[in-house]
Amino acid sequence: MPDWTKNLLLAVVMVCSAIIGMRVYLELSAPQPDNSSLPRAGQHAGAPEVLPGFTLNDTAGRARDISEWSGQPLLLNFWATWCAPCRREIPLLQKLHSEQAVHGIQVVGIAIDRRDDVELFLAEYGVTYPNLVGEADAIEVSALFGLEGLGLPFSVLSAADNNILTVHIGEIDGAQLAKLAAVSGRYAAGQLDLQTARDRLADL
Repeated sequence: MPDWTKNLLLAVVMVCSAIIGMRVYLELSAPQPDNSSLPRAGQHAGAPEVLPGFTLNDTAGRARDISEWSGQPLLLNFWATWCAPCRREIPLLQKLHSEQAVHGIQVVGIAIDRRDDVELFLAEYGVTYPNLVGEADAIEVSALFGLEGLGLPFSVLSAADNNILTVHIGEIDGAQLAKLAAVSGRYAAGQLDLQTARDRLADL
């Protein structure tokens, strides 16, 4: 190979190496995005300590205050008919509601959706636990838990004393739901203090 060809190839390699090196330097030195506020599956650390008060309409258009279910553990499930994970977990929530006499938890759905769509869905899936419905107003309620814009589903477990035990972002499976019920029951029975109950649900 002639010397001029070798020199040309060497020059090309050196230029390419310099370009690659500069790109790596720029990427490493560039400010990294702050992901601390992005949604994640699991417990939401920014949840309020106590269940906030709010009022929403039910599927019949009647105003219902959440205090109507005070004095008992509540599992609030925020969902929508167009949300696939929501649709998957609703049969599990219906089963939990059917077993209320055993675990004592009242399930209340909060649909961020149109009332007509919610009514059709509940009838189709045989959902019998109470559901509150709203669009902009239900989004405002979700903001009370620090979750505005984080997506659906998410669930809030509060105790009979209105202390929030956990806010779970994302779909709940059967094992997670069983753990929620178990910890809620032990807290209600005085077998766990508030912080321990929250800690038990921190890795849900």
